[in-house]
Amino acid sequence: MSWTFIFLLAAIVFFNRYVFLEPKVALQFPMFFELMLKYSAPCLLSAICMPIIFFDHGEWRSLQGNSYFYAAIFCVFVSLFLRKVLISLALSLLFFYALEVWVF
Repeated sequence: MSWTFIFLLAAIVFFNRYVFLEPKVALQFPMFFELMLKYSAPCLLSAICMPIIFFDHGEWRSLQGNSYFYAAIFCVFVSLFLRKVLISLALSLLFFYALEVWVF
């Protein structure tokens, strides 16, 4: 990755954070746009996590013995029951590493 590309990406991130997070910038979005933004985080998370969970070097992982899949299911249920992000994250990571070390 070239330095020009890194600085360009840093400028884009800074610009986006300034425009969207600075209270002095009076930027009003249409209601439809704000409704669409509510779905952006789950969509992005799914787009990142699904290939990691279900594929290994471009090939399909079987669900039997797939510690990534079991840890993802565990994470969903822990998150639903606890509703605390950091505790859910810590428990999910512990569950995943326990599966990797002791089971698979």
